[in-house]
Amino acid sequence: MIKNKLITAALTAAICLVISGCSSNKDLFEPVESPDVDNVFEPLNVWSYSTQGSDDFFSQLTPVVSHSVMYVAGRDGKIYAINVKDGSKRWKIDLSDEDENDNKRSARLSGGVATRGKYIAVGSENGYLYVMNRKDGSIYYKAFVGSEIVTSPVFNASGDKIFVMDSVGRLSAFSLTTKAKIWESGDLSESLHLRSQSKPVAVGDELVVIGTASGRVMMLSQLDGFVLNQVGVGQNNGSSDLDRMSDVSSTPLLIGSEMYTTAYNSGFVRYSLEKQAVTSRLSYHSSKDIAYDDNYFVLTGDNGHVYCVRRSDNVEAWVNTQLGYRNVTAPVIYGNYAVVGDLEGYVYFMNLNDGVIDSKIKVSSSPIYVAPFIVGNCLVVYSSDGSVDLICYDPIDMVQPKKRFTDLEKVSGITSALIASKAMTENLGIGTSTREAIEQRREEARKLVAQIQAQERAIEAQIREYQRQKTEYEKRVAEYEKKQREELSGYGLMPSAGVKSEDDEEFIEVE
Repeated sequence: MIKNKLITAALTAAICLVISGCSSNKDLFEPVESPDVDNVFEPLNVWSYSTQGSDDFFSQLTPVVSHSVMYVAGRDGKIYAINVKDGSKRWKIDLSDEDENDNKRSARLSGGVATRGKYIAVGSENGYLYVMNRKDGSIYYKAFVGSEIVTSPVFNASGDKIFVMDSVGRLSAFSLTTKAKIWESGDLSESLHLRSQSKPVAVGDELVVIGTASGRVMMLSQLDGFVLNQVGVGQNNGSSDLDRMSDVSSTPLLIGSEMYTTAYNSGFVRYSLEKQAVTSRLSYHSSKDIAYDDNYFVLTGDNGHVYCVRRSDNVEAWVNTQLGYRNVTAPVIYGNYAVVGDLEGYVYFMNLNDGVIDSKIKVSSSPIYVAPFIVGNCLVVYSSDGSVDLICYDPIDMVQPKKRFTDLEKVSGITSALIASKAMTENLGIGTSTREAIEQRREEARKLVAQIQAQERAIEAQIREYQRQKTEYEKRVAEYEKKQREELSGYGLMPSAGVKSEDDEEFIEVE
């Protein structure tokens, strides 16, 4: 039987619906037992490192990697810089020593770490944004935003601005050059909403995209926070506050001229920026980020089921129901697998072809609240007790090419989608009262579109190279799968797990 405290942790994360915090841990749904799995392969644990973690609190503190260094924050204030290659420590600081945290329970760091250029940043439930020098962790700038910060901040492309969302839906922008707040915007909500929030998405140096508690996705100018476009994806027409909840708490995903997101109580939504309309809606209730590759979307329902949807026709390819109410993390696509963690520290590898769990490994005795993420051709798993594990299984170097393809597709897709958004140069009179102000906004929007179009032209060569590499990659994968089928039909042995990974021109050698 699963321990009661694990049941409580799962429920706190899955149904924590609050205005200013979680206040109940009543058991409503009991997690199923972890399924028995005859492992097809055993991933290799390259290294493990112990950090501060989040104790018994549900927290989505997510590490981040830049230039072969991983930055990990603990709830009580410690931040670590870890060498990805061997798991050794570069430096450690403790933000609980800051004066503003003296009369608090702790520094209460939350949401995760962000990095760009020479800075790293993290927010806290005490309402503070901290920006630190990446070299040694010394504080470069800190600011009080007024309310709890429960999601990761984000830098613009140049790294001279940072955007942070607080728990009431206010988005604040800060200049790292002048060390000052430059504007506030967003969608403040006083109604019942989820504790988890969408992470802002910075598009170059022009736009920032956010999901809101009112069921909308907003596109704002980085210059002054002006709303250039807003898309309604949630449906808040129920008879009670709970029924009317429609939070967009997953990070909006823009590909081509379409946007994909999940809205609580409103399903998995595909929105056409050309048609300015929702073109499909699947009834998956999810508050977690979406994973994708060239062929599939994968998402985790709030009931613990994992769904795979074909990109070509938006039809469900498979669903895995074996992890019901196990507080399953958002997925990550790792080679030919959709990978998730759960409340007992297990990590599951689901075959993308059919959803079958090919392998299951025990990484920690504590819950895993955040999705694993890819570094080179390995996976980083961060557990709530603070343990960080680097694990690998990539017999034919499938992971890195696939990640490059999706990253490039997303970058090019965002620019295409925003150019296609007709509302960028329409409806710009919102919040203004004079013709001169409206014209000024329109001129700003035209400049933004021109900048985005220039970016679009610059990556056309990259797209052509992407198509060439994709063809070669798909050929190699097909040959590997054919070889696997032949070996399995003859009861042969599976390929060995020797791999190597490249991250910023450094390799992780795995024997």
